[in-house]
Amino acid sequence: MIAVISDDFTGAAEIGGIALRNGFSVTIDTCVNKDYNCDVLVIATNTRSLCKIEAQKQIKDVTKELLKLGPDFIYKKTDSLLRGKIGDELEVQLAISGKKKVLLVPANPSMNRTIVNGIYYINNIPLMESDFFGDEFDKGTTSNVLDMIGDDYKDQSFSVSLGQKIPHEGFIIGNTPTNEDLMGWANVMDDTMLPAGGASFFNAILGKIKKEKEVEKPALLFGKKALYVCGSNHLPSREVVRKLKENGGSVLYMPKTIFCKEDYQETIENWANEIILAVMKNDKVIIAIDTLDCDDVDNIPSRIKEIFSTVIKKVLARVKVEELLIEGGATAYSIIEKLEYKKFYPEQELAQGVIRMRIEQEKEMHLTLKPGSYQWTESVWKF
Repeated sequence: MIAVISDDFTGAAEIGGIALRNGFSVTIDTCVNKDYNCDVLVIATNTRSLCKIEAQKQIKDVTKELLKLGPDFIYKKTDSLLRGKIGDELEVQLAISGKKKVLLVPANPSMNRTIVNGIYYINNIPLMESDFFGDEFDKGTTSNVLDMIGDDYKDQSFSVSLGQKIPHEGFIIGNTPTNEDLMGWANVMDDTMLPAGGASFFNAILGKIKKEKEVEKPALLFGKKALYVCGSNHLPSREVVRKLKENGGSVLYMPKTIFCKEDYQETIENWANEIILAVMKNDKVIIAIDTLDCDDVDNIPSRIKEIFSTVIKKVLARVKVEELLIEGGATAYSIIEKLEYKKFYPEQELAQGVIRMRIEQEKEMHLTLKPGSYQWTESVWKF
């Protein structure tokens, strides 16, 4: 069995889709248990949203429990753009695993996310000049991957290209200009290394040990009633929702003034009732964020996630939904925590990162996830 620790829920789902694509059975869990019957086990954490101390503790505990299962290796799934507590998490996992070095390959050339000579590019523009999630990094961070990994880890991190000598210890960050480089790094990986990085590197690793059987894609049979939760701040995702609303789709935005009252429970209740009525009337309902009056509100992202999860729980308690589709890893994790869903079985990879799963605790509903920076496939809107 191969084990994976993901730093967010949509990343875990994406890994599950890649396992399916390569002919492996896969289970996603939010904690480590004893009995699994799968080729790939993915533990979905929410460490990207945690502080350093909490993130390291969770990674330490999960790594210890996974090692008891005796996996072939443990892969650390990170954000492809190196957001989050990358260095902090890898440091503690490296120590627990007893390895000397990390082979970190986060790039995804198929989505024009490349690392060349230690510089991270997106669409051939240095990441910090692209306005692509630049506000999610510490002020002063450059597009140099040694800078992005964090000041505490610069001295032990190395930007290395294929064919160059690999240091005996530390964080080796692989330059990855092309998709072919991903397979090159997969061939470099050995037992002395902790493999880490994006979904594309994991796909390359599985490509080395791909199962011989032909992978059959099941027919796409969506249920009738669907609820979409669009919690991403990514502008292209918001634009999709706006166009759907303009074309007559049932879109209910989070109330603009929801934070204007200290006690907004009544506003949440009213919004939940609107969503329930919309689900009863329509087969597809979308809830999303447009603009909010929140100039003097602290910790907006956490409060938005709490509102989404609270509303979804109220809605699902009163109406039946056969398809729940969520974008954004932190939003998704908050919702499944509120619903007390823990174990998932990926069944279909609709597109890269767009994964439809069966829920162990809810037999009559499927869950589909995608990262906020990815695009929905058209098939999820047309069923």
